[in-house]
Amino acid sequence: MKTCFSSVLAFWVFSFTMNTYSQDGKKTTSLLFQNQDILSLKLEYSNKQVKRDTDKNNGIETDLIYNFGDSWDTIPIALRARGNFRRANCYFPPLKMYLKKDIVAKSLFKGQKKLKVVLPCLLQNRSNDDILKEYLAYKIYEMVSKVHFKTRLVTMEYTDTRGEKSEIHPLAVFLPMDKLNEIYDNHDEEAFATRKPKKHQLKAILIEDDKKVAKRHGAKVMKRFVHPLNQAEVPSITNAFFQFMIGNTDFSTAYQHNQKLIFMNGKTRPLPYDFDMSGLVDASYAVVSNIQNKPLDITDVKDRKYRGFKRDLTALQKVREMFLNKKPEIITTLDGYKNHFEDSKNFQEAKNYILSFYTILENNIEFTSQIVQEARVK
Repeated sequence: MKTCFSSVLAFWVFSFTMNTYSQDGKKTTSLLFQNQDILSLKLEYSNKQVKRDTDKNNGIETDLIYNFGDSWDTIPIALRARGNFRRANCYFPPLKMYLKKDIVAKSLFKGQKKLKVVLPCLLQNRSNDDILKEYLAYKIYEMVSKVHFKTRLVTMEYTDTRGEKSEIHPLAVFLPMDKLNEIYDNHDEEAFATRKPKKHQLKAILIEDDKKVAKRHGAKVMKRFVHPLNQAEVPSITNAFFQFMIGNTDFSTAYQHNQKLIFMNGKTRPLPYDFDMSGLVDASYAVVSNIQNKPLDITDVKDRKYRGFKRDLTALQKVREMFLNKKPEIITTLDGYKNHFEDSKNFQEAKNYILSFYTILENNIEFTSQIVQEARVK
């Protein structure tokens, strides 16, 4: 790993965007996301350093090693920690990865300049399965909305270089006290031993940049406040149904908390991300979100609370029918990842949680009481 520097991100940011094209010239998915096979990566950096020393203006350089076909390839990248809650509370912070145009032009990462990397939060046995459940949330939204983030599931061999000098060197105990004090006072690193690198086998998610999503749809990323009732009706309802489906209240489309907005065909559309606080994932650290500093009337993240706004019933029924029609495809997709779970109980809990959403959607009384009547008016 190379040293931290103050202006790395500015150096790595560039304006080039490249998609692959079909024979008729229509833009299609970029090479990285065309294949949905699980991608194998290797990364090496100091976890402590990336949390402590990186921000939007500072990063670290390292090498990304990835498996492509029958061989491994290496490209230089820049990394920084991102996020708020996860960065402050997680053992592994989520990352932003920066790539350089001329270096990746002939690689699997052609056309990518920025990628989000979602890592497990904590050092727990279930953490990789939590990542897999969050990935499935992205795949579900991909099935119900044409405007969505492209994602790729990866397995990562991560080596934490742990370069801090923190352990007393064994030979130091044989030194006279006055000599030992002198060494400590002078901060002589010879009295300390470098901690050995530690390897972790992780699942992770690569997520494309929001500007890539917008460009693919001939749209623009919006930064300003737009009330959900002023957003495109069906996409807004679809987002609300999806968040209810996965049991997520940790979002705000108006204030763009765990949501982006893109302007497309004269309307704004929501673009959701970060689902670790959802009932579907049910992470050990997840808590029910407060809305404008007011607690919701649920106490467990697995309890569902519809956060969509009051809409025309015809539009609600239209989205309801779409979700019902998508049920076989969604369940088939879930089943396709069953063998990737390290604990089969985690898979079954996730599947049962999605099925419980359909129990509500398929029952007129439950649909009315839990969605229609719960719709917000402010």
